[in-house]
Amino acid sequence: MAQEAMYEGHKGQLDTNDNDAVSRREYQAFMATAFGKLDADNDGSLSQAETPNILSANQFATTDANGDGRVSRDEFMNRVMKDFAAADKDGDGRLQ
Repeated sequence: MAQEAMYEGHKGQLDTNDNDAVSRREYQAFMATAFGKLDADNDGSLSQAETPNILSANQFATTDANGDGRVSRDEFMNRVMKDFAAADKDGDGRLQ
């Protein structure tokens, strides 16, 4: 996922306590809400048709860990939290 671009584009929404940093908890809450908004048919998973402007076909396939053609909430959250960890260069649990 384009984590850096997503972070910069949504920093104001992510940083809910206005401390100029996004904590792991803030990021996780934002992404859980994002999943709910993306799940247009409310079936608890995402199809590629629900994510065309968010995930490329390759990103979708990578996120779909079990290869069933759907991205479950757990698969989605696992992927975005790995992205958070990768972006957290100093390992302090915050993005600045």
